[in-house]
Amino acid sequence: MLLNHIVLRNFRNYINCEVDFSKPVNLIVGGNAQGKTSLLEAIYFLCTAESHRATHDAELIRHHESGFYLKGTLRNGSDDVTSLEAMKKARGQFRLKKNGILQTKRSEWIGQFNAVFFSPESLTLVKGGPSERRRFLDLLISQIDSEYLKNLQKYNLVLKQRNELLKQIRATFANVKQLDAWDPLLLVHGTAVIIRRLEIFHQLKDHAIRNHQKLTGGLENLALTYRSASVSNDTSIDNMTGSILETTGPNSLAESSDARHKATHEDEDKIAKHFGISLNASREADLQRGTTLVGPHRDDFLIELESEPNESIIHHHSENEPPAADPGTGTFREVARSYGSQGQQRTIALALKLAELELIRHLTGRDPIVLLDDVTSELDYKRVGHLLEVLQNLSAQTFITATHAEPLVHYLNQPNVLTVENAQISYATATNKSS
Repeated sequence: MLLNHIVLRNFRNYINCEVDFSKPVNLIVGGNAQGKTSLLEAIYFLCTAESHRATHDAELIRHHESGFYLKGTLRNGSDDVTSLEAMKKARGQFRLKKNGILQTKRSEWIGQFNAVFFSPESLTLVKGGPSERRRFLDLLISQIDSEYLKNLQKYNLVLKQRNELLKQIRATFANVKQLDAWDPLLLVHGTAVIIRRLEIFHQLKDHAIRNHQKLTGGLENLALTYRSASVSNDTSIDNMTGSILETTGPNSLAESSDARHKATHEDEDKIAKHFGISLNASREADLQRGTTLVGPHRDDFLIELESEPNESIIHHHSENEPPAADPGTGTFREVARSYGSQGQQRTIALALKLAELELIRHLTGRDPIVLLDDVTSELDYKRVGHLLEVLQNLSAQTFITATHAEPLVHYLNQPNVLTVENAQISYATATNKSS
């Protein structure tokens, strides 16, 4: 899938701009606050119907204008051309059109046109709270599995209703027995969400670890562990094979290196059973707090750095504890959020984003558009070199922003170089990749 052309009208700081992209690799150069990020944001918005940084669509409208309009032309193969349009009036509804036909549901847009976006905001994957990592998984899976998105939406709706009921019960406006009507629905949709998250997480983890090895030249080792708020403390699930194993730590799901199995009905039954046990055990606390305390809306995944190579990815210490040695191997694990440097955290976020790209390609058979905003900031020259080597080997269309073309232009193979100044775009002559 290649983006050939894009139109931006009253989007962010753009008044009226049209750009052609003639090559797979596009280097967008300009000073701060000139419109580089906004151009990438427009591309991402056309593909996913959402912004990576705006909470509301109205925030994307240029100041003092009545609305914004975006149009893009994508080519998939030699003859398959698709026209995408997105528009929002300041006091009107948001609209999406595909080949001139109005799309009735925004959720149905997700997954048709895949895109992966790395930006400074992506550091929240490592530095932010659990909601950031859940959102990352939810957006990734929704792009490749429409059924997951439906189950997630249904789960969130039931969760909202259950939480409202808990508040009413606490205020003595409702009977506690009414929870019995909502809990089975929460279990059905919540179990489906957990199962799919675990299946994808196992695959994502393997891709992320490999990419992290490439980006660090094999000098650092990444460990990722899914932490469930739904599985009881005395059980864990190993690679979705249906075997219930002894836990390696509170609320952690042990993982094996083989990530290619899918969940069986037995797996689903066991996860539903343990989710139900946890939900029942938490009911009193839920009533006291007026909110649901267990479920996939509370899940997270732990990101750690290992001091020495180790194939096992099992949680050894909580995020509030200092680094601890694994008595079996002698290796240390440090929580990246607390102990990683800015460069290490950025490298981990990049590894996760590259893993997202590879997973989308593997599961859909299509290359997503790759958007990299200020990607080399706070990376040392070795990490930049490894990153550019990885990027050069990608078959996906790539857009990279930078304040200066050097040294990127010499590492990339004849990129399309565009200069952005005051939301105006001009074309520069590409320099051949250095030998």
